[in-house]
Amino acid sequence: MDMRELINKSRKILDVIYNGIVAVDHEGIVVYVNPANNRITGMEREESIGKHAMEAVPDAHILQVIESGKEMIGVRTKAGKSDVISNIVPVKENGKLIGAISIFQDITDIIKLNRQLNEAQNTIALLSERLNQVSEIDKNIVVGSNKEMHKIMELAIKASRVNSNVLIQGESGTGKEVYARFIHRHSDRKDKPFVVVNCAAIPDQLLESELFGYEEGAFTGAKKGGRMGLFELADGGTIFLDEIGDMNLFLQPKVLRTLQNGEIMRVGSNSVRQVDVRVIAATNKDLKSLVEKDKFREDLYYRLRVILLQLPPLRERKEDLHLFIKSIIIRVCRKLKREVADVSPPAMRILMNYHYPGNIREMENIIEQSVVMDENNVIDVDDLPKYLVGEKEEEDIKLSFTESFPTLEEVEKEIIIRALRKFRNKTDAASALNISRATLYRKMEKYNLLPV
Repeated sequence: MDMRELINKSRKILDVIYNGIVAVDHEGIVVYVNPANNRITGMEREESIGKHAMEAVPDAHILQVIESGKEMIGVRTKAGKSDVISNIVPVKENGKLIGAISIFQDITDIIKLNRQLNEAQNTIALLSERLNQVSEIDKNIVVGSNKEMHKIMELAIKASRVNSNVLIQGESGTGKEVYARFIHRHSDRKDKPFVVVNCAAIPDQLLESELFGYEEGAFTGAKKGGRMGLFELADGGTIFLDEIGDMNLFLQPKVLRTLQNGEIMRVGSNSVRQVDVRVIAATNKDLKSLVEKDKFREDLYYRLRVILLQLPPLRERKEDLHLFIKSIIIRVCRKLKREVADVSPPAMRILMNYHYPGNIREMENIIEQSVVMDENNVIDVDDLPKYLVGEKEEEDIKLSFTESFPTLEEVEKEIIIRALRKFRNKTDAASALNISRATLYRKMEKYNLLPV
């Protein structure tokens, strides 16, 4: 079988291969080129078939393979209008060389594929970075099973897709700033500044210059050259006006003007500056009630509350308390570089039954204090703040016994003695008593039960 017969048997397969193919017989005469050859080289089949390889493809290395009988892999050469990379192999029949085949790919295709691959890798890296950024923010938001919180989360996601002003209302410690940051970080402004202003923490006479800046000489103590305000600093991004309900009435018209026209005027200046700022405001007060009492401007109120998020207090989310507790423990332990702690059932019952007037912020403080106090990686009742345990209730229980009844401590001591008799292993005894091993040792020392 010669080269032409071999090609004819394989033509249907060779014709549909995407890479270019050139086949020559043992004398170097081109016997076949596939359709892809024309696409890559720009040469018609008729220009090559029947011609010697030296004439048809002068720069090809296929003749070297005919002469040596050895393959050449990854050869870069010129084929018509294109630079190509070729794999050239000899074809033998019964040990006799009958020709050679070159399979080649346009380098521009390879470059294009590499570019697409690099772009894809860059996109993946960017998405991964953004996902990590989102995770850093979103991990502080616990939605849980509360239906109202699911609606609030859906609204926050919708708010992140537009530039409308947002008003977030809720008691202190409910996470208003967390949601404000969530909206900003998921918005088109995420790469621009997020500026936080606590309107209640800055004296009225200073808040105007903080927000709008001032010109040199505007007042005694003004810096030379003046100073940029926080609205200018947030240009292109988001400004978070926390505790907006405490803003003085005289300053509210200036804020309203900025919301309406994107205009600011520095203190001591007569010129107007343009800013592009999205406003997210928050308050623990009922702004509508303040409007009715003429303590907050109605026009500013409606300009702020284009989108309203009303965050419920923690006491109205009892079904999700365990999720908050576990989430905060993980976060606090990571912050303190401690191994993630467990919570004993008695301690968990106390944490679940508490009403948390300070909401999430108070829970975070309680958990952090408990993790600091913990000595055995299990948060137990004695690791919790004293006011949480309910010392008065415990005292009331003690006082309710008459003289014919043992005291609470006597009962506790007797139960510990029985547990120690039944379980030789202190860990098993502590587990049976539903307390930590460290707590067991402290109580054994208290009741003089440690071996001498």
